[in-house]
Amino acid sequence: MKKLNYLIILFLFIGIDAMEAQSIWYENSSNTAKIVFNTAAKGTFSTDETNPVTSGLNTNATVAKFVRDGLTSPTILFNLTNPITDLSTYTISLKAYTSIKTAELNNQSKRVRLYLRNSSIGNSSNMFEGLSFSEGETWESFNFIFDGIAIPDDVAAEGGYDQIMIGLASGDDGMLTSTYYIDTISGSSDQTAPTPTLANAAFLSGSWGVRFNLPGGYNLDDESNFDWVAGAQEIADNLPAVGHVITNFTHPAHGYYYSLRGNPYVDVATEIHPAMVPSLENEQIILDIINVFKSSGKKVILYVNGGGPSNIQGASDAIETEISAAWESYCNTKFGGDQALGWRTLARGYFERFKGLVDGYWVDNLSSLRAVEVGPFLNMIRDVDPNIAIASNLDKSYIEDENGNRILVDSDGTNDQDPTDYKVFFLEANDPYMDFTAGHPTPLGQGAPPNSWAYEEYSFPLITENPWSTYDNSKLTLKHYFAPIRQQWSVARADLIFEVEQAYRFVRTFTDAGAAITWSTTISDGFITDDEMAIMQTINDRMVQSPKPDFIPYARPEGAFLNGETLSVDANKLDTNNLVLFPNPVKQSFKLSKEIDSAIIYNLSGQKILEFKSNQPAFDVSILNSGMYVFKTISKNGESEFLQFIKQ
Repeated sequence: MKKLNYLIILFLFIGIDAMEAQSIWYENSSNTAKIVFNTAAKGTFSTDETNPVTSGLNTNATVAKFVRDGLTSPTILFNLTNPITDLSTYTISLKAYTSIKTAELNNQSKRVRLYLRNSSIGNSSNMFEGLSFSEGETWESFNFIFDGIAIPDDVAAEGGYDQIMIGLASGDDGMLTSTYYIDTISGSSDQTAPTPTLANAAFLSGSWGVRFNLPGGYNLDDESNFDWVAGAQEIADNLPAVGHVITNFTHPAHGYYYSLRGNPYVDVATEIHPAMVPSLENEQIILDIINVFKSSGKKVILYVNGGGPSNIQGASDAIETEISAAWESYCNTKFGGDQALGWRTLARGYFERFKGLVDGYWVDNLSSLRAVEVGPFLNMIRDVDPNIAIASNLDKSYIEDENGNRILVDSDGTNDQDPTDYKVFFLEANDPYMDFTAGHPTPLGQGAPPNSWAYEEYSFPLITENPWSTYDNSKLTLKHYFAPIRQQWSVARADLIFEVEQAYRFVRTFTDAGAAITWSTTISDGFITDDEMAIMQTINDRMVQSPKPDFIPYARPEGAFLNGETLSVDANKLDTNNLVLFPNPVKQSFKLSKEIDSAIIYNLSGQKILEFKSNQPAFDVSILNSGMYVFKTISKNGESEFLQFIKQ
């Protein structure tokens, strides 16, 4: 009996040593991301998914999920932060789950393989034919033992294995839409969580800016009588507090009209079409504008329509039809019909000319490129200038409720005439290319004004909490808001959306937090319109003061509410003295617009968090964690009102 106990204890120690030798690299439930997801092939990989079975081997609430898209041999690729250089006694382990029922597993669909790779040369070591699911619809552990396998000389010369690739159902052509879950990936050597590098857009932190829209191509020739340089000088003289300006590499709406003429790779005017570029004399306009802004200490960002000339196929305008045909002929002759390569080559010439003159690019309309062409185009910009700041307008993120559904604004207030509900964006790094966010609000004309109360109440606290974001932990991306100031982008006849007080509050909200904001100011005859310049000058005059004047705090407008939310103000009693809570969001304390008898604060689960037995000059909520709360007030006659507020 003693001998048996000794053996059990010895076995336990051996097991503990083996467990301790493994370092956890990735565990979705605790956000351990010491290895970085790279890409998935023949399926979709996602994180923060609900664990289908939380009993037994894996009790984590959330895990990673992989759904096959109908093709054979899907894979998931991760980057290792510390390459593997020694495979003596080396093991990589993971937990996996398949949706395939046990009775339906076959020799192919039950396979789980793991490859070691070097990103430079793509070599793998072993496919581990013998590792398979023994059951369906349950979690199993898989241990891939690379014991004593020699690392090839070419891999060793490149620094070892810096990637692992998980292969699922290799060769299976039956269960082509099956689902797999992955969790708790670990290895025999430690991986260090990557530290994001400081983004190229650090110069934008705390900056506010304006837009100076310049046409391109023959349009610039047609409008060369406008004193564009004087318009730029007016910004430099009147708005010294402005830190950056967005002007143009391409025409604002058309990616086939350029503000420069000369290109080292193609004589655009003679080899393609003369309307695509200004005259040699007028190409100096953009160079002079850049010089005005740089001489006044402002950073310069160029708008680039990323769609390029391929964008004009099917055009109805006579000149555009000519350009489309000329462009297609040029690409057929020079690039074997590869218009994406033709556009990258042409654009590269202009990026090279702007190198050293500008600080960043705001790249629009990338949806006109095929998905496989977006990366090469943006990587080309980075290749020309590794230090340039890029905003890629590829995708948006939207705020969700606790159930994962996007919140929708039902009403902007009692005078809201647009019945359209709209989503509420928030700013984050959506792809690996961007150094600062594109910052587009929800599209205009879809119910969403750029000065929405919901942005101030839901989006902005996420910005002030942290002005930086990261896509894959490789670099930091600055949160930047690009705000149209009128009901339509850059249309002088459209009504103004912002008045000076809210515009000033927006600027202070972003710049105080270390984020950035750009006003899409409207240019008329070469100058910012008078009404917009008046707003910008007032903001400028306040921003140069020390200390800066306070801004009017945000308060939710009367009658504004989300879908499914109870009105904080009864729209049928607007002639009475309705209760308003301000400021909202709250940092330390808030005030009320009228006296109450007592109040209770609840969390969204209905739990009582704080109670006030009497009216207060200011209601101190500094002890609350960040989040949303419900504030119930009781009047002297016993009537109750409910309001929501956000604690920052």
